[in-house]
Amino acid sequence: MVWQGLSAQSVQSGSRLNMTAKKKTLSVENIKFTTMPTELNYKPLSLKNPNALNSFYRSFLFSNHATNENASIADTELVSKNSEKRAVAIENEIKAEEQLFSNDKITVSNIYPNPASEYAVIDYSITGDLKDAKLIFYNVLGSKMSEHVLTKNNGKLRVDTTLMPTGLYFYQLSLEGKKVATKKMLVRHQQ
Repeated sequence: MVWQGLSAQSVQSGSRLNMTAKKKTLSVENIKFTTMPTELNYKPLSLKNPNALNSFYRSFLFSNHATNENASIADTELVSKNSEKRAVAIENEIKAEEQLFSNDKITVSNIYPNPASEYAVIDYSITGDLKDAKLIFYNVLGSKMSEHVLTKNNGKLRVDTTLMPTGLYFYQLSLEGKKVATKKMLVRHQQ
């Protein structure tokens, strides 16, 4: 927009500074239009073997190693034959993620249910020679709430959460005096 007709100290219109905007009109000769093609050629996408494409992306998304971008369809079909082996590997990875800690002496699962209402359970198995294994619960401020000793005879620890107020807590695994793993637990009571 171009401002034209600026005049100062003009009292006829009731204002000391009268600013009026006058628009310049564009002529049709200055506007250039591009011509659109009259015929558009679109080809619908069709797949000869959609299962091979699905298995390729499934193996690409769920595998740990990077795959070559120029993989041929024969490679993807080979991957689909090995998908059962990969599924077992994925299940093992999921099981590893469900564990709080695991080594040659002890395996401890994450707490469940999380969030807990009345109780929370931890599964564990002690196979080696451990002198001291404890699970310690802390509140958000870092104050110790409770301490539970893990014995070789038992395989399951059930923690009563009815006396814990609703909130966030931390549980920590201590092996022979060393703190090896810490995770969060949410306590939410039904009302």
